[in-house]
Amino acid sequence: MRKGFTRPFSPKGRASALPSLPWVFAADQVMIHFKSDPDVINSYLPLPIKPNPDRKGEVFLWTPNLKCYPQNEEEISNIKNPARTQYNVCVIAVPGLFNDKEVLISAFQWCDKDWLVILSWMIGTCAKQASFLDNGVHPLFADVNHNQTGKLGTEFTRTVSRNGEQLINIGYTPEMNITSEEMKFFTSTFPLLSERHIPDFNIPPKGKPLVHDLTQMILEKSTAKDFVKGKASLKFNLDADNEELGDLTPTHVLGGYRWQTSWVMPGLKVVYDYNRN
Repeated sequence: MRKGFTRPFSPKGRASALPSLPWVFAADQVMIHFKSDPDVINSYLPLPIKPNPDRKGEVFLWTPNLKCYPQNEEEISNIKNPARTQYNVCVIAVPGLFNDKEVLISAFQWCDKDWLVILSWMIGTCAKQASFLDNGVHPLFADVNHNQTGKLGTEFTRTVSRNGEQLINIGYTPEMNITSEEMKFFTSTFPLLSERHIPDFNIPPKGKPLVHDLTQMILEKSTAKDFVKGKASLKFNLDADNEELGDLTPTHVLGGYRWQTSWVMPGLKVVYDYNRN
């Protein structure tokens, strides 16, 4: 009998692209809050999500470095390659209203592991594979009178590239500590919504996508701490191949934020099914 959480199945189940859920996560999170053309932003909202008049033109980009493991001890023991325990991701999300509640809907995502691309399309976040680079920081820079220590005043830079072409350049300098209450403008909109879509590949066509729904990740035991904020910059490659970032060009960068967070993800729930509505 073949085993595995996902294809490819195999006699021992070790070839599965993904270990079974739940997974545990811990992350260093960076988020850029910016504004862009409201009409463009609203065009990214899939029905029945409606524009949020209180968040007109607002957009959020976040790009954490994450560590993750399955909760199943046997599956942890099967992980031999450290590349399967960590990844980087970049998310662009748009505020909206769903059932009169504030939400964020994922518009674009990129990640740097093939197995995460697979997971993302299964759960609806639909990432493209990319590469990430960060400038160097280290706490011992303080001993040689250099400010790239990772503390307040450090200038952080991250780039996101795909197929050798830079897509996004992110700059952020933390300037002050803030409380979790001051982050509720962002954290209160979670968990993130995503639009999952698998086209109709059938011949003859069945007339509707194989899957088309809105999903929401279930997050348990979520914690967050060490919030800081500061000035930020954000640049998109307007002419990047196979992307459409030009219309999202920031008209104003409202700020950058950094914190640490952890959670458990047992799965997701479907909050709207287009094939049934």
